[in-house]
Amino acid sequence: MGGGARQVEVRLLGPFGVFVDGTEARVSAPRLRDLLGVLALSTGEPVPIEAIGHRVWSEQPPDRLRPTVQTCVSRLRTLLGPEVIRAHPEAYALTLPRENIDVLRFTDELERAHRLPVPADERKATAAALDLWTGTPFSDLTADWFTTAALPGLVERYLAARERRIDLDIAGGVLEPLLVEVRDLTAQYPLREPLWERLIRLLDLTGRHAEALACYDDVRRLIADELGVDPGAELRALYAELLAADAQPDSTPDSGPATDPPVVVPRQLPAENSRVTGREDELKELNELLPAPDEKDPATVIAAICGIGGAGKTSLAIRWAHRVRHLFPDGDLYLNLRGFGPGDAMPTTAALRLLLGGLGLRAERIPSDEAAQSALLRSTLHGRRMLLLLDNARDAEQIRPLLPARGCLVIATSRDRLRSLVVRDGAHRITLGELPPVESERLIRSIAPDTQTDHVSELARSCRHLPLALAIIAEHATGRTPQQVAELLAQLHAEQSVLDTFDGGDEATDLRAIFSWSHRALQGATARLYEHLGLLPVSDFAVPAVAALLGATVTDTRRLLARLADLHLVEDLGNGRFEMHDLVRAHAAELGRLRPDRAEALERLFSWYTHTGYNARLLRDDRGSDRKLPPPAAGITPQQFPDAAAAVQWYNDERQTLAAVIRLAHATGHDRHTYELVESCEGDLSGRDLDLLTELLLLAQDSCTRLDDPLPEAFINNTLGLRYMDQRDDCERAIVHFERSVEIFRAAGLDLQASRGLGNLSVSHDMLGRTDQAIDLAHQALAIKRRLGDERGQANTLGNMAAMYHAAGRLDEAAEAAGEAIRYYRTIQSHRGEGSVLDTLAGIERSRGRYDEALSCHLESVRLHRDLGFPWGEAVVLTNLGHTYRAVGRIAEAKAAWQEALIICDRIHAPRSEDLDREQLVALLSQD
Repeated sequence: MGGGARQVEVRLLGPFGVFVDGTEARVSAPRLRDLLGVLALSTGEPVPIEAIGHRVWSEQPPDRLRPTVQTCVSRLRTLLGPEVIRAHPEAYALTLPRENIDVLRFTDELERAHRLPVPADERKATAAALDLWTGTPFSDLTADWFTTAALPGLVERYLAARERRIDLDIAGGVLEPLLVEVRDLTAQYPLREPLWERLIRLLDLTGRHAEALACYDDVRRLIADELGVDPGAELRALYAELLAADAQPDSTPDSGPATDPPVVVPRQLPAENSRVTGREDELKELNELLPAPDEKDPATVIAAICGIGGAGKTSLAIRWAHRVRHLFPDGDLYLNLRGFGPGDAMPTTAALRLLLGGLGLRAERIPSDEAAQSALLRSTLHGRRMLLLLDNARDAEQIRPLLPARGCLVIATSRDRLRSLVVRDGAHRITLGELPPVESERLIRSIAPDTQTDHVSELARSCRHLPLALAIIAEHATGRTPQQVAELLAQLHAEQSVLDTFDGGDEATDLRAIFSWSHRALQGATARLYEHLGLLPVSDFAVPAVAALLGATVTDTRRLLARLADLHLVEDLGNGRFEMHDLVRAHAAELGRLRPDRAEALERLFSWYTHTGYNARLLRDDRGSDRKLPPPAAGITPQQFPDAAAAVQWYNDERQTLAAVIRLAHATGHDRHTYELVESCEGDLSGRDLDLLTELLLLAQDSCTRLDDPLPEAFINNTLGLRYMDQRDDCERAIVHFERSVEIFRAAGLDLQASRGLGNLSVSHDMLGRTDQAIDLAHQALAIKRRLGDERGQANTLGNMAAMYHAAGRLDEAAEAAGEAIRYYRTIQSHRGEGSVLDTLAGIERSRGRYDEALSCHLESVRLHRDLGFPWGEAVVLTNLGHTYRAVGRIAEAKAAWQEALIICDRIHAPRSEDLDREQLVALLSQD
């Protein structure tokens, strides 16, 4: 807030508090506190009134919800200042900076701490974030939504941050002072295994080895009693490490030399999730990797299961391992390498010690050197057929020292593509992506069997078929009524907070946490790119556009995108395009909104698309433009095109992206960019998607009303008029827009532009049957254009006059006007204009009985439209060509032309118009 606005601070991490200019403001009404809390947690995004009702009043919102919310907002504005809460259509948003809301400041400071490369700095920053907690969050708020929806994820972040700070303290040698803190935490959260891991580790590091072992027994019994399961793999691995360290040789004189215990057959595979189904093709591919049963001394098989976080890599690996473990009679080992997680990746020496300890080796037999440990592992596994499941690896370098020699099966999972493991070590990579829709729906039904069929399909689509997301959302849907499931779907469609819904209760089932672990693995420029990709309004994108967003070269950007592809954060689609999974993009978008350089990045993006679109337009439709663009933003290089075909291809590739970028420019208040972007792509859309064109033109019109310059409004009104003129029923509407544009142009003394509006008015009146008025307006426009020497304008007006004279039966005047228009178009090399008027002249010649001349004009017009990549115009001319063929009795050729026009209609989904009517084409083709 700027100027004299009040400084407002909201505190939710403990007792509720609101401070205005440093003084606490008393918000006594519980509903007002709840409403302010809901708005504060929305990160500045508008919260729909309906959502406010459900969050503040739970299942019983007031009958007159809208006026009730309006009254509450009014009371809050009185207390805090009118500028604090902004009204949106059917929604409200808090306008405070994020640092003025302690919950948002807490999450932002944690993100900043995670990016710090120096552990001491990270520890300091993490501790500062934790200091913002002054008690139980939302303790003075009454709505159930805070405790059921907002609190669990916040507490999870808090505990993860406490654990990270503890790890940093341990790494820094702070041990004894931590014991009291960690004991207290395990008492508060007795079923949180990561806290027990740290307590056991601290006990061992401070010389309390026996107490550490006893502590494990205590937590094992607790988990068994409360949950009916064994401790997790990491806690069990820590216990095995303690046991290995505890095993000392007998020191009595008669004991003889120390020996290892008898060979053990470890069985460490985690339990299989019985609900996991599908992936049968991948399982078949994995089975094909196994050596033949009678093969002697087979080589070690390495199966690398890779993919995005949440794709089900671990589940598939465990499932397959259970299916084939009987083939490995000497046992199986499991190790979570912690490559992507809240803490650091497991060091290789620690991994080797755990594997060797799992094989029964005494601690004193294990050397301290990594290379010696790796050699010992290979020696120990020599001649044994074992299965090793190395889960969640950071990269190939973390896996390679753990590989056995021969006869074993290694299953490795990673978000990394593990390229060097494939190239150097012969691994077979299987990449997991989205589940097929049928498997997605089957997974949801296995968890939430009572969910309606249509809801199951929509839930699967909303989860983008990502297995973990499907499992989380199915659990949320379990036991809900159809109306409640519909509300859940509405939450999934709210893009700003979509990840809030995908929280399964702990970090391992929280999509936001899982994606954040991938983000933490990124370095410098790659992390910056990931965050910038969240600013894009689409999931697939071209490298040059991303380079502009980033302010980098195309070469550097392609290299950084390749690194993201290695980690399955984007997918390389080929042809210079990449795609980001929608849920990953939701996480990147959260980070992108926090970037301090967000405004500069969007400015580069809008500028690049504006200039690149303008370059494409000049080649594509050769109509030119009246506007002069400002220079490109610093740090970007707009794309150039060698010819019209390349420009058309760019439009084909970028059409939906351009529309999304325009919507983003409008939504973010970049009004001039909105207008410029629409003008750059209007020519492409006018022949393809008229509904989309209308939507974008209306956005541009809205933006133009906020610009000091009236000329953009005039240009957009003229273009809107052309759009409405394409539909005969909208000609009166078109006339309103044309008259407004002429009025603005005349007031600005722009006679040339005014003459073009007059020409368009002429055509609109002609389409309404007002031929005399139309011809009079055309003569007015032509006189101005002749006086100003506007060759293009004269050609346009003469072409229109030719059609008017033709309709009036004045065929000689029509042919003369058409011929003059064509000569002008050829002089200025406007092939699109030439093609259009050639078709007009063909109709005139047909009316004059000059069929050969008519056919020649039609065919040349078809060629020009086809070369320009203007399918709508091509289909119109083909329709007219068919009529001329039929007039001379060449029925087969007429039907061939109509058939070709129909194919184009279906391909571009052409809307029905006076010039092009699909139903008419079907009727013509059905005639004998």
